[in-house]
Amino acid sequence: MTDLDTGASRLEAEAERERALDRMEALQLAIRTRRDSSRAELWRHDLRETREIWFRLVDPDGQDPTPEGS
Repeated sequence: MTDLDTGASRLEAEAERERALDRMEALQLAIRTRRDSSRAELWRHDLRETREIWFRLVDPDGQDPTPEGS
């Protein structure tokens, strides 16, 4: 693997983390602004799933530092 490949891999990983973070923030906003919506439960599920992805991307061997429901 060349330095160019390593740099590209890092950029791709960073972009994936940013997309997951953007999605998590959008889902949190949607839940806050539309709590009574019939879609709120689906958004909560998507948010939990996205948070799990985010923490795996950021620290694959670590644990989610925030308890569920926070």
